[in-house]
Amino acid sequence: MKILYCIPHLYNSGGMERVLTQKVNWLATHTDHTFTIITTEPTPSGISDCYFPLDKRVELKHLNMDFDADYHKPLWAKWMGHMRRMRAYRKALAGYIREHHIDLCISLCGKEIAFLHSLPCRTMAELHFSMDQRRQLLMANHGGRLWSLFGKIRTWQLVRAIRPLERLVVLTEQDKQDWLRAGCRNVTVIPNPCAINDSYTAPEPLRLTTNDQRPKTILAAGRLHEQKGFDLLLQAWKPIEKNHPEWSLRIVGEGPKRAELEAQIKALGLERAVLAGSTNNMENEYAAASLFVLSSRYEGFSLVLSEAMWCGVPCVSFDCPQGPGELLADGRGWLVPNGDIAALSERIAYAISHPEEAAECAHRAQQYAHNRYSEQTIMPQWVKLIENHI
Repeated sequence: MKILYCIPHLYNSGGMERVLTQKVNWLATHTDHTFTIITTEPTPSGISDCYFPLDKRVELKHLNMDFDADYHKPLWAKWMGHMRRMRAYRKALAGYIREHHIDLCISLCGKEIAFLHSLPCRTMAELHFSMDQRRQLLMANHGGRLWSLFGKIRTWQLVRAIRPLERLVVLTEQDKQDWLRAGCRNVTVIPNPCAINDSYTAPEPLRLTTNDQRPKTILAAGRLHEQKGFDLLLQAWKPIEKNHPEWSLRIVGEGPKRAELEAQIKALGLERAVLAGSTNNMENEYAAASLFVLSSRYEGFSLVLSEAMWCGVPCVSFDCPQGPGELLADGRGWLVPNGDIAALSERIAYAISHPEEAAECAHRAQQYAHNRYSEQTIMPQWVKLIENHI
């Protein structure tokens, strides 16, 4: 079977790019299907087309549509440019499918989602965000009733595009229920596999340790973006730094909010909060942490949270939609109300002061993650879906 994936780009270090390359590499190794990935956005000069290693058996094709080219133009010019690129993209993608006899096209809900159902092959989508992510993004960046209404319209457009597809894959049961309520009956839940260990057989759980046996480092990780809520985390961190001077905060990742976060660190007078940049070795980061904190305003699943669980790091998280509520349920970590900075700060302080309880949570979380999110558990579900047995 010839399978085509569509994604905006692969040059970022984001979770969507990481999971796609991991899954395609596994599928190329363990099945007889052939795989191609098509991207729409040009790679900036000076960086690699793929941030994460891509199996040489997977073909990578760049269409270089550059949908962001008209971003700073007036609204009418932006709309005209967008429509022109959409027509060109639709023609190019349909032509590629016909020319190469593609059997299945899987979209990661980029621009092609608007016309995916009309392409001349089987069509599926996988969504790495919650159903109303478009509204959440607009509200996080702008706020107000007008932007909320616009976000609801964008969500309605997404639902309308999803309904005709053979299958939509989401990451959590909570998100599936949202799609069912929206009238979509083609929804399947397949969580992301943990990317920490890339062998087919999951490793044995790590030796249980307490916070006192690890460096006194609190870790957060993700793209420096409004979604990830690092501005909220820095506010929550201020009283922690004052009351627990032996502890430090390390935020791993890069993104457009770096300058703002650096300014916030300076304005708050923080001395032990570090923006560490991106890394290709998150294993070392988890190994050097005593606590992991997720401060996101919204998520689709939270790959970094599942990785921290996998590595036996105690976790504190906002109960944001979607993901953390399922991941940390049943005593696998601590959840606080979404966006409640004071509650986040208090729970971090509690975890610091109760290392044995934190270790117990981490142990439960690690066992859960290894049982549920290993490649040997997740990837056969994708094979079954692709081969049309679901």
